[in-house]
Amino acid sequence: MAPPTRHPRPARHLLAPAVPCRAVPCRPWAEGLRNTNNNANPGGWPGARGGHPLAPFGSPGSEPSYLGRVVLEIVESERTYARDLRSIVEGYLGKIIDAEEPVLRPEQVSALFGNIEDIYELSSTLLQNLESCANDPVAVAVCFVTRVRVGTPGRWGAPGVSVAALAECMRSKAQARFLRECQERLRHALPLGAYLLKPVQRILKYHLLLQEIAKHFEHKSGDDYEVVLEAIDTMTCVAWYINDMKRKHEHAIRQQVGTGGAPSSSSTRPSS
Repeated sequence: MAPPTRHPRPARHLLAPAVPCRAVPCRPWAEGLRNTNNNANPGGWPGARGGHPLAPFGSPGSEPSYLGRVVLEIVESERTYARDLRSIVEGYLGKIIDAEEPVLRPEQVSALFGNIEDIYELSSTLLQNLESCANDPVAVAVCFVTRVRVGTPGRWGAPGVSVAALAECMRSKAQARFLRECQERLRHALPLGAYLLKPVQRILKYHLLLQEIAKHFEHKSGDDYEVVLEAIDTMTCVAWYINDMKRKHEHAIRQQVGTGGAPSSSSTRPSS
């Protein structure tokens, strides 16, 4: 995945200091912007100062527009994602930590779960922000930019599942049985490995969903549209960063396998 192409646009006042994404800086964006799209939350949107009242989607009981359905998809899919992350943290990692006898070695736990707790915390906070947007696409865009500015790109996703660590666990009868029991308690149709892939899969979808908002935005000019474009650029930047970390993680594993060693989780784990 190549670094995202930057397109110059008018400078904005910063709401908060930007968090750089590896040599791909995110542009500043507006505060106190006007609503020019007539489709937003009547209570205003998070982070805006001096914002104007915004008109809601359609009339009560009416079918949402395509743009409204895109926003709903972002919120609903984030809710599902947060639920999946919670099942990993509580249903697997929590059970491992609470076990009377050690089930996995510390290095196995680190290689398997990485920064999954940080990812879950970020997703839960993002979900709360999205749920407060009242289906306003501009407010949704603000949520993504704000979340990136107050954190680091590495908190959005892990570089990938350690296939070697998972394979090692499955070769151990005791560990494999423990993981299967966790899966059965959670009533998951898929094993742990499939759920550990979800952070990387999710991070690569955010900018695509935001692009759908931009594509169907009524007024493709003005401050509100600039905020949506800023969110697309920001999440493309984060996706590029995570994808780059994933590539380096896989390269480190190939090198370690070639030398007969075990990959170091600290060398491939994203900063948080």
